[in-house]
Amino acid sequence: MARIKGGMNARKKHNRVLKLAKGYRGARSKQYRVAKQSVMRALATA
Repeated sequence: MARIKGGMNARKKHNRVLKLAKGYRGARSKQYRVAKQSVMRALATA
């Protein structure tokens, strides 16, 4: 059986975080790495 790479799952995870970061300024709503940090902090203080 062929190995299936994790690209689709990674994309889904990234899109989920980027959707939560909608409306954030600059890279915070565009780049996954920066958006993830912002979303984590936002959810922690929410």
